[in-house]
Amino acid sequence: MTPTPAAPMSGYLTTGQAAARIGSTPQYVRELIHAGHFDAIDIGTGERARFRVTAESVEKFLTARAVRPASPSEVAA
Repeated sequence: MTPTPAAPMSGYLTTGQAAARIGSTPQYVRELIHAGHFDAIDIGTGERARFRVTAESVEKFLTARAVRPASPSEVAA
């Protein structure tokens, strides 16, 4: 019998993987989860949470914080 994985296989990242994508730490990712910035599931079975973050919410987080160059009209103002 093949064991069934405890976490979804696609579309989810560990806190470490999410941290690498945003250039931060797993602890900061957990803070962002608790603050509601990332959609996540808790796959932990004990008292300690084990989160998996949706890749989509990480991409949305990065897109929302992207710095875009000012347009020429904004620079002239």
